[in-house]
Amino acid sequence: MSIRAIFRNRENKWRTGWRIVAMFVLLAGVVMGVNAGWRGLGLPGQNDTGPWLFMVFATLVAGSAFAVIVLLLRFFEQRGPAAIGMPFVANAWKTTAAGTLLGAVPICLTLGFAVLAGYGTVSPGSMNFASLLPVLLPMLIAGFFLAAWEEFVLRGYLLRQLSIGINPAAAVVITAALFGLMHSGNPGANWQGLVYTALGGMLMGWMVIRTGSLWLMIGYHFGWNATASGLFGLELSGFEEDGSLFDSSLHGSDWLTGGSYGFEASLPTMIAEVLVLSVALRLVGKSRSASTGD
Repeated sequence: MSIRAIFRNRENKWRTGWRIVAMFVLLAGVVMGVNAGWRGLGLPGQNDTGPWLFMVFATLVAGSAFAVIVLLLRFFEQRGPAAIGMPFVANAWKTTAAGTLLGAVPICLTLGFAVLAGYGTVSPGSMNFASLLPVLLPMLIAGFFLAAWEEFVLRGYLLRQLSIGINPAAAVVITAALFGLMHSGNPGANWQGLVYTALGGMLMGWMVIRTGSLWLMIGYHFGWNATASGLFGLELSGFEEDGSLFDSSLHGSDWLTGGSYGFEASLPTMIAEVLVLSVALRLVGKSRSASTGD
């Protein structure tokens, strides 16, 4: 085998493995660069920043990661963000908004069931609408960008490269497993939470494959986080944020509440997400069949 064949395939295109290695190397570089620049300016650490500074930090990380993905797409494929389902078109915001509403549904179903079953409570929270601008608004913006960067790295660029290099089914499974493992270092992480997170990631990956839209899943991811944390004040992936419009709590067995990891490790949450995304996938399939006349 020649040296060239190690890097390029028979079509003279860069091999999938090198495309993925380049992504991880560049992402690690820019994230370390953002952190180094942040510390160099004498700014407080992520855990000590106020909501506005945290918003700036999240925007810098997401913007840097997006720049890396665009650079890689241009270099390896001579294509733009539309290749990963992020075309910058006029109705992109509508797709993202639809995804945000979709992401809110499993949370509402889970919490509604908990209240009706008697192991959950919802009461007015510490936030009010007067607090939106100084606290909740920047946290929501930060949450959007943090959800976005996970999506265009995992279910955007990585999902695309694995789909090309192996096949879409394997790509969905691999990115879902990585999605679960990414949460393994979170406070209170348990096996249920990681498995359920990976399962949700699998359905989200299939949604991207079926719709061709990453905007939809960016909205879904953001809608899930914003509804759980900003609206209902639920512990999110082991983290408990300060301030929400409502205060919610779950009491009972770990399989109902998720235990130390929070509601995302609970069986009702897993069932709600599987149900919602399965129905959405079914509707997408019917919509495509109708549009093609199949």
